[in-house]
Amino acid sequence: MKSKTLYFAITLVVIASCKKDSGKLTPSCDGAHPTYQSQIKSIIDSRCATSNCHPNYNTYEGLLPALQGGDFRREVLVNQTMPQGSSLTQDQINKIQCWVNDGFPEN
Repeated sequence: MKSKTLYFAITLVVIASCKKDSGKLTPSCDGAHPTYQSQIKSIIDSRCATSNCHPNYNTYEGLLPALQGGDFRREVLVNQTMPQGSSLTQDQINKIQCWVNDGFPEN
């Protein structure tokens, strides 16, 4: 029985290690209170609001349905599958996390 338990424990460690190395950043809010206009718009404009991605994200109103429905949070912060073809920096992820935590204020 000890060998099965040891094998199980080693397997869990290997699985946990693989997940940790997935390349995902860990969103963390440092207590900042960014608004869409002050810090988030520039990130969205440069990474998401392009004609071949999300042209409706070039305004707060265009982005709002994805925010309210949870799609933005899921794809940007949790899955980190957006922006497609590139990635956000840790600082950008953290700003977005704080913004989402605050209820994504516009101003």
